[in-house]
Amino acid sequence: MWYSVVGSKIVKAMIINSIMPYITVVTSICIPWVMRRMDTGGNPYKSKKTSMAKYKLAHGGKDYIIHFKYSNVLNIVYITMTYGIGMPILFPIAVFNFLN
Repeated sequence: MWYSVVGSKIVKAMIINSIMPYITVVTSICIPWVMRRMDTGGNPYKSKKTSMAKYKLAHGGKDYIIHFKYSNVLNIVYITMTYGIGMPILFPIAVFNFLN
């Protein structure tokens, strides 16, 4: 009975974790594009920024923070190895996560 109640929640969480990198990529591309578009007004040679630091911040992008990626991988490995024997569907979901 435990696997039907709690196991389904674990599998749903793993599936959500597997699609989150795609959502993160889309938001990290779309939001800066909109902000740059608002800054330039369609003309790539004009900018409303008054300093070079503000211009670089708007057009350069954010720093890549990798420790969130490492913690996500460790979480996937832990959950898969802990509950994978009882729920073998976690192994293909983990492989899909690692291929992302």
